[in-house]
Amino acid sequence: MTQPITRRTFVAASAAGAALAASGAALTGCAASPAVDEAHAAEVVNTQCTACPKQCSYAAYTVDGAIDKVVGNTADPASAGTLCARGFGMATEATAADRLTDPLRRTENGTFEAIPWDVALAEIGKAVSDVEAQKGPSALAAVSCGTSTADWYMERLMNALGSANVYVNATTASGSVASGLAQAIGFTSYEVDYSRAKMVVILGASTVEMPDPGTIAGLEEARAAGAKIVMVDSRMPASSSVATEWLPVHAGTELAFVLAVAQVIVERDAVTAEAAAMMEGLDAWKTALADYTPDWAATVTGLGADRIRSVADDLIAAAPAACVDVSWMALFGGAYGNTGELARATALTNTLLGCWNMPGGAYVGVPTIDWSATEFAPLAVTAVDVTAEAYPLAVQGSAAEAMRLAHEGVIDGLFLVNANVVAEYPDTDFVREAVEACTLSVAITPQMTETARACTYVLPEKVWAESAQLPTVSGAVHPVLKVSGAVVEPQVENARSVAEIACGVAAAAGVGNAFAFSVEDAAAAACEACGCTYEGALAVGASSLGSALAVPVAWPTASGKVECASAACAQADLPEMPVWVEPEVAPAAVGYGFYRLTTGNEATQAATVTVNAAPLAAIAEQYALDEVWVNADVAADAGLAEGDKAIVENEYYSAPVNVHVTELIEPASLYLAAHYGVQEDEQTNATGRGARQASFATFQLEPGYGAPLLQETMVTIGKAGA
Repeated sequence: MTQPITRRTFVAASAAGAALAASGAALTGCAASPAVDEAHAAEVVNTQCTACPKQCSYAAYTVDGAIDKVVGNTADPASAGTLCARGFGMATEATAADRLTDPLRRTENGTFEAIPWDVALAEIGKAVSDVEAQKGPSALAAVSCGTSTADWYMERLMNALGSANVYVNATTASGSVASGLAQAIGFTSYEVDYSRAKMVVILGASTVEMPDPGTIAGLEEARAAGAKIVMVDSRMPASSSVATEWLPVHAGTELAFVLAVAQVIVERDAVTAEAAAMMEGLDAWKTALADYTPDWAATVTGLGADRIRSVADDLIAAAPAACVDVSWMALFGGAYGNTGELARATALTNTLLGCWNMPGGAYVGVPTIDWSATEFAPLAVTAVDVTAEAYPLAVQGSAAEAMRLAHEGVIDGLFLVNANVVAEYPDTDFVREAVEACTLSVAITPQMTETARACTYVLPEKVWAESAQLPTVSGAVHPVLKVSGAVVEPQVENARSVAEIACGVAAAAGVGNAFAFSVEDAAAAACEACGCTYEGALAVGASSLGSALAVPVAWPTASGKVECASAACAQADLPEMPVWVEPEVAPAAVGYGFYRLTTGNEATQAATVTVNAAPLAAIAEQYALDEVWVNADVAADAGLAEGDKAIVENEYYSAPVNVHVTELIEPASLYLAAHYGVQEDEQTNATGRGARQASFATFQLEPGYGAPLLQETMVTIGKAGA
């Protein structure tokens, strides 16, 4: 029997978990004397969570070499003095039961055998050299997880080998958003000043469905002050408690909604002279917008025309402390054939509102560590990313396209750091075959995953808390430098950090001189580049780099302005200006009984490593978070009731899933949270829970942008056994 999850019960459960951790209840007995007190005194190390790319800072208290409690860093706007459920769950990662203990090599019969590190590195180094000799350095590629250390070391390793093929798995799903923003404003992301906003329109649930605590705190502060927070999404997420309104848009039609909002802003002549002056080609876009009235958008989105006008008018009234939010992971649920154009249209609409770098608006220009000013400057490489030919607009390359190139043999050597591509990219069989097709494929991971199972070598990785890491900078509103030290001794004696592994591979491949330094050396240089010492930064965990000011933005575009038209988009056979682009598929066009299968994040899960974390798996089981969401009217027509076992299927895949019947999803869509459906028996907490949404999808990428189209998938649903 399941319990319905509400914000009150979830917050209460999270608070109880935090209180339990803080109380030291996991310890047995209590100190009996000052000597015992001293012997068992807690040590504190500042570190970071790695459950998502925000890398929230926290202090880890250890007793007798084990983490006893964790306390969020109040100096980090992301953690805001606490952690989310994922953060608390990830604090147990070092002691997880399913950790790999030895390097593994695939045998001829498909099984794995344990081998010594020196053998593994020597064989991998030779294989790297062989691939380079036979096909050139551009046949080598790496996909890393999105944490500062893994990304930096794998980029340096590939560059040292002469390859430019480096991709970040954490940004794959939002790649079209980043690339679309870059075409319009030159920046790949922006940060909403939630706490001071008078109105925020949030596209897609994942910004606040898998949030850092600071985001939720900011939204709650804004709502308490009377701000309007509107969620535009095909389903109402659990995090909707911070919103004032939900608009149940047809999935994949958010672009039509944004275009109509922009049309109203222009029609009302609400664009300030300052906003107009920073836009190149505005008059032409105004002309194009004339066709995208709220009445037109109503027929596409399923929303009322008056409601669309009302949202636009509210944004106008609240500007410049107002914006449309399509930032960092807002559209993991993007993944439509028009998501890049949605990002462009959103960037232009925010410019019409005059909200850039204004209090309560949206801030661009997140500072970064200037590695070029240190002795660890990026290595020069003449090669070009091999995915750029097919997807020239992908500003960070297309990891999904790299899988297709591996399938074809163009990429023949592949390194995957905590990147479970076989489980997360569309058409999981195709991606598995791509990894298996490589002469060399190396998984660097603390646990066996579906991707690791497909590789030729699997290398056991230390988890984040077991070694010092490179710092990172985050935040545009209140940027901070975040530093992480080693918290506990390695719980797996034979595991190595990603830095150690990269150095070992480099040495074996003959480029070890690129890594003639320690992690601490590089971390110290990064801190000095930001104006502080490594020791001082480590002592506080998060160091402020100053607050953002309401100053004009220097737009890093060709014109130096926000660009309404993009020659690069036109060259990629996309519209020169943001206009309406249909999603790749539509339920109504396919026929009765077909539904769009959507996906996205949820509050407790971010990736394979979180779904297998015992505390988070327990929450998923308690609240049945792996169920398929079905609209109540659709369920009635199909004879489905809450908790029934249903069969979700299409021509590619079929799976049994328990049903959650709700009014809080639009009728044309079904929803399956990402990361469930694990098919690797060695992930004992996750195996057998839910179904994998990516298995139903074809291997299809967004034209020009190269992001996987996870939500352009049609399925049917029926009662199991009927």
